[in-house]
Amino acid sequence: MLTNEEIKKQMALGHIEITNLKDNSLDKPNSCRLNLGDTLYYQEDDYLVDTKNGYTHGLKEEKIPKSGFLLEPGKVYLAQTEQKVKTNGFVPFLNGKVSLSLLGISISLNNEYKDDHFNDYLLLCITCTKPIYIYPNMEIGNLAFFRSLDNSLDIGMLSGKEIMKRMEQGDIIISNKDNIVINPNSVNLTLNKRIAFFRDNVLDLKKNNPIEEVEINDNGFYLYPDEIYMARTNEWTETYNLIPVLNGRSSLGRLGEHVHCSAGLGSTGYKGYWHLGLKTTMPLKIYPDMKCCQICYFTPDGLCLNDYQGKVQDLSSVNDQGYYENLSRVLKR
Repeated sequence: MLTNEEIKKQMALGHIEITNLKDNSLDKPNSCRLNLGDTLYYQEDDYLVDTKNGYTHGLKEEKIPKSGFLLEPGKVYLAQTEQKVKTNGFVPFLNGKVSLSLLGISISLNNEYKDDHFNDYLLLCITCTKPIYIYPNMEIGNLAFFRSLDNSLDIGMLSGKEIMKRMEQGDIIISNKDNIVINPNSVNLTLNKRIAFFRDNVLDLKKNNPIEEVEINDNGFYLYPDEIYMARTNEWTETYNLIPVLNGRSSLGRLGEHVHCSAGLGSTGYKGYWHLGLKTTMPLKIYPDMKCCQICYFTPDGLCLNDYQGKVQDLSSVNDQGYYENLSRVLKR
């Protein structure tokens, strides 16, 4: 995965082109910030979708007002990024933002990777768990790039053996390392006993959304489809000289649980817990300390001159009540 310095280099060489970049678009270690365009397309009325006809029949077009637009659960909203992307020799990879994921917003549905020689605006398929107000030109996602390889280079995803080697070298730090399970290409992480959910029925990206924290006991706790739950891992991780990416576990995916809303891309130098936006398709009971997600690691492609310094970097490691209030304040736009 390209570092931001390598992205800049390839842009200077003309191999990557990105229009309408903001001043802070390339300040992350291994991705580029993208913004939402000002237009949404959606079905205004209830509509039964036939896969032979697609979703584009009868779409309503609407400009997003500066005062905000209310997304509704159960609808799919189509939009484009404000930026247009063109590549030659590189594969674009679109990921959501943690600040949106924790509020239940997903920006893509099974189509994060584009093809090399892509030349267009990025299509967004936006869904939400609870009603929520969004705004034009807001930051909507992070764009990363993989080199389109025709020959073998010493870059790629780490194997389990390489993960253990990098842990010994100090590139990967994971607390409670004696209890973690290392898979062929990833590490399992576990669920902290405290989670939180939002009290209000309608959320707003620009307002303080009150939350309620609960502690999961050994009898378990039910998640319900109309809620988004803030959670975190038990494990504190630090990653140096590598790019971490968080994914769910297939055993939970088969039960309809999502651990994040299209926002698993991490950054070189990140220190902290992994924050999860839990949502479920059907009522599902979860338990403290259960294996809930897995983290994999990619080697950076290019110079890495800066580590992640975002809002959740090195966030307080307290384990008692109030963690999610602190997280919510940090992520407030």
